[in-house]
Amino acid sequence: MTSSQPATIHSIPSATGGIARLACTRLREFGMDATAILNEVGAKPEQVYDDTIRLEVSKQIKILELVSEELQDGLLGFHLARSFDLREIGLIYYVIASSERLAEALLNAKRYCSIVNEGFRILMRQDDRKLSITLDYVNIERQSDRHQIEFWLVTMVRICRKVTDTRLAPRHLRIRHRRNEMPAEF
Repeated sequence: MTSSQPATIHSIPSATGGIARLACTRLREFGMDATAILNEVGAKPEQVYDDTIRLEVSKQIKILELVSEELQDGLLGFHLARSFDLREIGLIYYVIASSERLAEALLNAKRYCSIVNEGFRILMRQDDRKLSITLDYVNIERQSDRHQIEFWLVTMVRICRKVTDTRLAPRHLRIRHRRNEMPAEF
């Protein structure tokens, strides 16, 4: 994962806020309220709870970080991605899932990923029997994010498994964000 150009006033990326919604739902499952976190980030509750309103990617990243701290879950993005219903990411899921082949599904994901989150793009490279997928940041500092990108890494693996109807697993995974050690759960 690499970081693209720095954000300008005209290019503040937004997202559907789905990951922030999942994180706030996780808080509620533990009997906690997200109001203080949303206030700290400068997000309105409707931005998180109404799936028709977009949320700035930087706010989503901050919400995930604060929920992670509140829940003491250093793998929040990873944990959220393992259990949510893939259909919750909306139209992009159906476009990908309706593909007949994995390469076609990933090309569709590449085309439509900015609908869900303008803060990253999917890059793909294929040769012989090897496929390389890269999640690249767009106008977001990669150092500011850990949970969101881990969410998308796990989600991409889940989608690939769904399309191929196999327990497909990456041969190699490289993450550029900071972690003192790779958790065993990964």
